[in-house]
Amino acid sequence: MSKPMPNPAKVRLREEIANKIAALSTEEKKRQSQIVYEKLTNHPYYKSSKRISLFMSTDQEIDTAPIIEHIRSRGAVAFVPQYAGGVMKMLRLESGDEQAMPLTRHGIQQHAKNQPRENALETGGLDLVIAPGVAFSQKGDRLGHGGGYYDRFLAGLRNDPATAPKVVALAFNEQVLDDVPMDPQDQQVDAVIFAD
Repeated sequence: MSKPMPNPAKVRLREEIANKIAALSTEEKKRQSQIVYEKLTNHPYYKSSKRISLFMSTDQEIDTAPIIEHIRSRGAVAFVPQYAGGVMKMLRLESGDEQAMPLTRHGIQQHAKNQPRENALETGGLDLVIAPGVAFSQKGDRLGHGGGYYDRFLAGLRNDPATAPKVVALAFNEQVLDDVPMDPQDQQVDAVIFAD
């Protein structure tokens, strides 16, 4: 099966946003991450959720480390992605995992392949998915990193509307645009939380 040609508008936009984020100072990223943290932890979707998946952030993303702490402090459970063999699973984040998890070749922390951890979809699903992405529109369009992992994952979760979790994206102001190019397989998010 040949891979479809990347959408040129998406390729351009990914470069544009990467440059904008690269231009942000560490202080500015911290400032925006703090505001997003406050907004998320006070959001009704978050407050009503017990099983939450989120991503291990890189320094080009809103910092999710304090959110992981907050999830634990309120007795909820955090799940993080593991990419292996073209499939994304959401595995339970146990105490101490962050210090021990290896980096992928993309510089993302994830559980080692042989690490036995609860898989969210096998044990009761998710209440909330906090999704990463490159760019978003305020109406919920999402441009991912190009692998299609989250689109496939969300499409699977949404097969059954009765159990489908809410999906929230976290973004720097620079990642929120009026318009984001979407293809038919692209999944929208229910809310975009950003500093402004």
